[in-house]
Amino acid sequence: FAGAMGDPFTPGPDRGLYRTKDGGKSWEKILFTNDQAGVADMVMDPDNPDKLFVALYDHRRTPYYFRSGGPGSGLFVTHDGGDNWRQVTAADGLPPGELGRIGLAIAPSNPDRIYAKVEARKNALYRSDDGGGHWQLINDNPRFTNNRPFYFQDLAVDPADPNRLYNIYQPL
Repeated sequence: FAGAMGDPFTPGPDRGLYRTKDGGKSWEKILFTNDQAGVADMVMDPDNPDKLFVALYDHRRTPYYFRSGGPGSGLFVTHDGGDNWRQVTAADGLPPGELGRIGLAIAPSNPDRIYAKVEARKNALYRSDDGGGHWQLINDNPRFTNNRPFYFQDLAVDPADPNRLYNIYQPL
């Protein structure tokens, strides 16, 4: 799998998620929402390589303007190696409305524990304890969920403790 963010300055069709089944000789695009959304983050279940979560990020940058978020952003999951995808939505516990950059982390010691730091109307950290089926807000404190999500969304889970989450932090 290879996630392509695309050129940040111009829309284009070469964004999205690609998969190879022949060691990289050929690639097929298997997840795409629009020509301004690329892959911002991706995690694979360490116990099931057919299960992936992919965050697409719709954004636009010019020399004098930056838009973070849009209709092409979202969190997607596959259980069959990328043949079929389902978008995770507000019905599953994520915030309603248009989303922006999403950072992802899966707990190596408990792959049912997944974290998503979501840029939305109100940025927040969400957690799933059932492998991504349902999500709950666990932190919306601006000191943790800052307003510069396009590069502060990187998360990591302690390999031995699924309750210990690491995050890049920017003091306010």
